[in-house]
Amino acid sequence: MNAIVYTSRTGFTKRYAQLLAKRTGVSAYSWKEAAERLPRGSEIFYMGWLMAGSVQGLGRAMDRYTVRGAAIVGISPAGNGDLWTEAKINGGVSDGGGRVFYLRGGYAPEKLGWFQRFLMRRMGASVIKKVEAKGSAATADEREMAALFRSGGDCVREEALEEIAVWFADGPHQGMVKAAPTVDL
Repeated sequence: MNAIVYTSRTGFTKRYAQLLAKRTGVSAYSWKEAAERLPRGSEIFYMGWLMAGSVQGLGRAMDRYTVRGAAIVGISPAGNGDLWTEAKINGGVSDGGGRVFYLRGGYAPEKLGWFQRFLMRRMGASVIKKVEAKGSAATADEREMAALFRSGGDCVREEALEEIAVWFADGPHQGMVKAAPTVDL
């Protein structure tokens, strides 16, 4: 693996990339840094944030590099693991043999642009309304999501990288992420 390449809007993905780089010894670069330093076709692990069911920057990364694996950072408490099974990802990701992981990042509305903030406010209001309607029947994860939408929060945890670090250590990896996945929300 030549590098970890990431796209981050609110800083959660960047922090995960830096933690993973420290843990694996593989350099982490923002998209802009990677474009300046890595030649086309380099084998990378891509990390991007989830917005409206799409992994930001992954399509562009697949056009430029050989993406052996990817970590998708989102707000949902779906957990760390293979996004194909945990988040019911669509597309041919596992068919290409590339490994895809999910990491929980957080919510920082003050770092979003006005349109993203507008969309997230609507989604958050919907989540909060559903949780309030369930009352005590709401799960702990549902209550946690509602709390995150109410006041923001940081869910980045170094231990969430354990499975990815093991995957790195098991290399070299021949599979590729070949389709930009979307997630059923």
